[in-house]
Amino acid sequence: MQTERVVVEKVSPFNFKKIILKYLTLIALFLSFNLFSQSKIDESKLKVFAPDENSQKYNEIYTQNFFFGNLGLRQLIAAVPIDNKSVKTIKIAATNSAKKNQPIMELHYNRDGKISQMKIFEAFFGESMTINYKYKENLLAEEIISHSKEIKKNIFYYSEEKMIVENTKGILDVYSLHGNVLSKTNYLNGNLVMMDKMEGKCRMTLYKKQAVGKVCFSSLNLEYPLTIEEYTANEDKNGKLALVKSETLDIKMESEFNYSISNNGKELYKLLLSPNSRVKELKFLGIKSEHVEPVTYTFNYINY
Repeated sequence: MQTERVVVEKVSPFNFKKIILKYLTLIALFLSFNLFSQSKIDESKLKVFAPDENSQKYNEIYTQNFFFGNLGLRQLIAAVPIDNKSVKTIKIAATNSAKKNQPIMELHYNRDGKISQMKIFEAFFGESMTINYKYKENLLAEEIISHSKEIKKNIFYYSEEKMIVENTKGILDVYSLHGNVLSKTNYLNGNLVMMDKMEGKCRMTLYKKQAVGKVCFSSLNLEYPLTIEEYTANEDKNGKLALVKSETLDIKMESEFNYSISNNGKELYKLLLSPNSRVKELKFLGIKSEHVEPVTYTFNYINY
C-alpha cells in the first residue's frame, strides 16, 4: 500500500494509528485545493500490464522490509545482507515493561519467496488488519487491504518502464526507479497532485512546484555503509517554506551479525542477525528525554 499505506514512518511502538489518520488527512487536504492547473495525462496509456526487465525489481523494492518501515528504517535496513530464502512465515513479537512477546505482525511468503499475506495485529495498529497479495505472470497484480470497517484494493500496472499503482480513491501512483530507490508521482483523474524529483542522490517531493520534503542517500543503491538525511519544510515568519534538515540516519556494523542504528549521532537501535543471516532481534533503546521506553522485537521463522 502506498498512498494509504499502513507501513508509515517513525512511530511510537505499539501505537501508530494516529500517525496514519494524520497522513490521510494531509492527502485529503492536498486534494481539496485547486491542484489541476497543469495539463492532464492520459491514464489509459499507463493502466496496462506491459512489464519489462525492471518490473521484478520494482516489486522487490516495494515489498521489502515492511515491518521496518513502521520505524522509519525501511531503506536503511536494505543495506544489511538479510537472507530470507525458503521462508514460509515470519512472526514478529514485541516486549516492553508492560507486555512480553506480544504478537504484532506476521508475514507469509509463497514458494517463490514473494509475500502473499501480511497480518497486523491490534496491539500494533489499534485494530487488526490483513493484506493479501495476488500475482499475475509472477508480478504484483493486486494488494487487498481488509480490516473491520472496509476492504480496499490497490491494482498494479506496468507501462513505460514504470510501475503504476491505483487505489480505491482513483489516485494513481506512478513509480520510477533510481538504483534501489523509488520515486513517485501522484495523479487524480489524470491531473498532477504531488511529485518526486531526483537531484543527484536526493529525492525532492514537490507540491505545486514547492519543495515540501527531501531525502538524500549516500548511495542510491542503498549499499553499506549507508547514511540517509531527511529534510522537512518549515515556515518562516514571513510564511515562506524552507527545507530544514530534520534527521540523519546511519547504520554501522559492530561485528559480523550485529549492527547499530543511529539518529543524529545518537544510537537508537541494535540489530542482531542469526548466523544464517536472518533478523533475530531488533532492540529499540528508548528515548529517555521523551519518556519513550525501550522495546525488543523478536523474529521467529517457519521454513518450507
